[in-house]
Amino acid sequence: MHFMQVLVTGGSGRAGQHVVRELVAAGHAVVNIDLVRNVELPGAFCRVDLTNIGEVYDAFFQFRPQGVCHLAANPSPEGQARVDVFDNNVRSTYNVLQAAGDLGVQRVIYASSEMATGLLSDGAVPTQIPFTESERLPSPNAYALSKYLSEVIAESLALRYPSTAFVGLRINNVIPPDRYDILQARRDDPSTGKANFWSYIDARDVGSAYRAALEGASTGHEVFLIAAANTSADRPLRELMAEYYNGYDAFAPDHDDFASAFKCEKMERFFGWKPTYSWRQQG
Repeated sequence: MHFMQVLVTGGSGRAGQHVVRELVAAGHAVVNIDLVRNVELPGAFCRVDLTNIGEVYDAFFQFRPQGVCHLAANPSPEGQARVDVFDNNVRSTYNVLQAAGDLGVQRVIYASSEMATGLLSDGAVPTQIPFTESERLPSPNAYALSKYLSEVIAESLALRYPSTAFVGLRINNVIPPDRYDILQARRDDPSTGKANFWSYIDARDVGSAYRAALEGASTGHEVFLIAAANTSADRPLRELMAEYYNGYDAFAPDHDDFASAFKCEKMERFFGWKPTYSWRQQG
């Protein structure tokens, strides 16, 4: 493995800070690109408005990265104007990925979302549990649509820039290490966890997933699901799906009662990554 100059966009955020720490600990030279600095983080910082393409190109020219980890986004699909969510996420992703291609960045790891599957809205269910990256339904949700279009942008730019590898991580509901109480609340009221089939991922596993994808080998554009190995629930997933999704019972015969609905084997196959953290360990 060779050490890289890496830009991490959104490095001050809930997941981004763990990507920064993971990469710095591995020996990479990291620059956090964000609007607000997290003074507790190691590495350099540069304030950049990613919706301003001039600022984006200036940062790329200044730091000349070999790798980019793009996490910056409007993280909330609720409570604000849909057009703001959509415009911010699509514009910033296009700017970052386009600049990376133009400047010959070797690897770009960007944050897609579990919502890009289209499953996590309006009661949609997968054809089978667990499901893989091929599972996809249209969604009118502004956040889900913005993340799906991020994948379309990456797929398209990969054709234009064959020397740049684009990797999309469909990140599950991110739980910081000190906020496992969020999952306890979902166990107390299972209806609050049904939107993403009671799945989650520890923020530290997001960090290790980014590192694995950055240091790994792939070409073109690939998309990967990443989630904790188990659900956030203390009841069998089959039981919960039947209760909250009109008797749903399309499970693979060998599916464990408490295993995630998200099948992350592709990530392990390509990059050797598996999730490490679980709420059960915290208890």
